[in-house]
Amino acid sequence: MRQNRFEFEMIMMVVVLAAALPAFGLSHCAFQRAGDTYTGGCGPLFDQTPAMTLAREAAITTGVWSTDVRPTSAWIGTMTDDGDTDSLELEIDAGGSGVLRTEYGWFAVTQFVASATMSFDLDASQEIQPNALDAEIVRRAAAILSSDNVWNRADNRKCPSAATTWSIYCATEKATIEVTGGFHHRRPALETVREIVDQRTQGRPYHHRLMDYNNDPSTQLSDVESLFSAALRQIERANSRRRASLRRAPLTHAAICPDSWDSSS
Repeated sequence: MRQNRFEFEMIMMVVVLAAALPAFGLSHCAFQRAGDTYTGGCGPLFDQTPAMTLAREAAITTGVWSTDVRPTSAWIGTMTDDGDTDSLELEIDAGGSGVLRTEYGWFAVTQFVASATMSFDLDASQEIQPNALDAEIVRRAAAILSSDNVWNRADNRKCPSAATTWSIYCATEKATIEVTGGFHHRRPALETVREIVDQRTQGRPYHHRLMDYNNDPSTQLSDVESLFSAALRQIERANSRRRASLRRAPLTHAAICPDSWDSSS
């Protein structure tokens, strides 16, 4: 029985540590309400300490995040530090979780509460993983930029709606609007494409990765095609891992407290 008790205590220790690990690296964000706007911040973030504002809006403007989760509230505002002001968008679902869209990427939010004050926890340690809509965006971008005849080799990251040729960046922008109804240049689909470009071009002095890779004379259409293919494979692997994790049964009380353990031993 002592053996069973020892094994139980070890299992409990592992469970407690596993539950605590996600909290490491979380930023707690706190806001005060003034009229219709909440003002506050999340402390040190993205190598700065930005001041933030958020106000309730009818909907997010930069496209649908997921077909699986419908947000119950949307918030739009700003993030300011050292005189620079960037936009913020926050969408929250019924469980108090959601996504904060920033100029540095999209990040997971949990424990959202808003009344006289607003607070939530932000995991800025890693960007959120792409989902099925991101895979569809990459497929659509590959279909848009499918021949030399429609490839704009002189990208400036300006994408007129009436264009008949597209760069890598503009193909992904057009695809994102067609698939989600809006565009945000840090959406996970685009971040995945950038990651593949980074892997391919280490050491090259690119400033804007998608534009510079597109305009690089050494980049061929076959490189663009394989870029989208590699990004799609990476997104599909991420989605497969997510589905597998959802299928795993959670560790239950019965699993760690077998009836055979006698607490009196």
